[in-house]
Amino acid sequence: MNVPLFANNKERAFFLLILIFVFIFTISYKYYNFTSLKSQNTPQIQAKVINQYKKTKNKKEYYVLKLQSDFGNFYTTSNEDLINLVGRDISLRVIFKKVNFLDFLKGFYAPSFNIILLNTNNTIRDFIKSQHSTEIMQNYYLALFLAEPIPNKWRNLAQTYGISHLFAISGYHTGILSAISFFLLGLIYNPLQKRFFPYRNKLYDLGLCVLVILIGYYFILTQSPSYLRAISLYALMFLLFYKGVNALKLESLFWCVLILLVIFPNLFFSLSFYLSVMGILYIYLFFKYFKIPKSINQKIIYGLSLNVYIFLNMTIISYYFFEDFSPLSILSIILTLLFSIYYPFILAGHIFGFGGILDTYLLEWLYLDNQTIKLPQNTILFIAANILSFATIFTKYALYASLFLNLAFYIYAMGVFLI
Repeated sequence: MNVPLFANNKERAFFLLILIFVFIFTISYKYYNFTSLKSQNTPQIQAKVINQYKKTKNKKEYYVLKLQSDFGNFYTTSNEDLINLVGRDISLRVIFKKVNFLDFLKGFYAPSFNIILLNTNNTIRDFIKSQHSTEIMQNYYLALFLAEPIPNKWRNLAQTYGISHLFAISGYHTGILSAISFFLLGLIYNPLQKRFFPYRNKLYDLGLCVLVILIGYYFILTQSPSYLRAISLYALMFLLFYKGVNALKLESLFWCVLILLVIFPNLFFSLSFYLSVMGILYIYLFFKYFKIPKSINQKIIYGLSLNVYIFLNMTIISYYFFEDFSPLSILSIILTLLFSIYYPFILAGHIFGFGGILDTYLLEWLYLDNQTIKLPQNTILFIAANILSFATIFTKYALYASLFLNLAFYIYAMGVFLI
């Protein structure tokens, strides 16, 4: 029996008031950190390098560093001839003079000096790299398992095939890791439950254990923001499930998103968070209008239909921000399903030391000659797609209208590509 999330609107209003107070506290704490750094002019900051690349300006080359610190991510530059610092901890002086509070929340750029490499060893990172003979495959798996930046060649391929979401450790990976953890823990839990505690609820116990594992993995990563959002959402959904609330109701999703925005105000400026929320919204809407069938064959068709539905509905929204288009992107429907098999297999491969088993085939795929075109941004279509997406919450007709609009856009893009 499902317990309602709120008994009445009075409870909703009270909870909203609590969230407003939490938001005020969060923003105040952020502002305190900001003023503390601002008062120092050139504060000494310790940070992890999560991306590093070269740029050229006025015929001079310099490095751009994306850094992750206790107060969030920011960018800086260096004219020095740096070694590869990705995944390493550094200490540096940051010139904070021109940074305002809004930039501080969004993620800012600030000049820096006196960069010092700290003595840090990453055994897991080195273990992954040791299983691959080429740097591009080392970086590919560091991106896949440790949320490090993906190489440009792989990023371009991901955009071509419409599978960029598979390279950012987030909700989809969390789902796969949860399923693997739940299955393996179940092998130990089931016989123990039958003998010692048959009165315990398996779903509650294993769900909590899986949450602990997911949190532990977060600290193994480069503390990926997208993964943090995913496990935060998992934790909220688990809490609702524990309380007997139907976590698959759209209202549950609304409040979970609101809670994440209150706790992490920088998400207001996050494109990846917006795309994640839209993807989850489409899943919820599909569940709302199309009930899960009972037979195995029907469930297979249902799963394929869900992937097609999400792929189509994300078309206009995705290509508004990522303009490179290829007809091969339709393969993402199949590749996304195959990834749920590939990911646990290659994860086990790295655990047992044969992580490079598929490198030859992946490199052949990587160096295929794939052509793309750039689609022009259309703000009116983008707004229409968003309006129809939210209208689908209230009527099934909007669902069909949204599918038709996105399908028409995809056919248009195919036509432009062929011409």
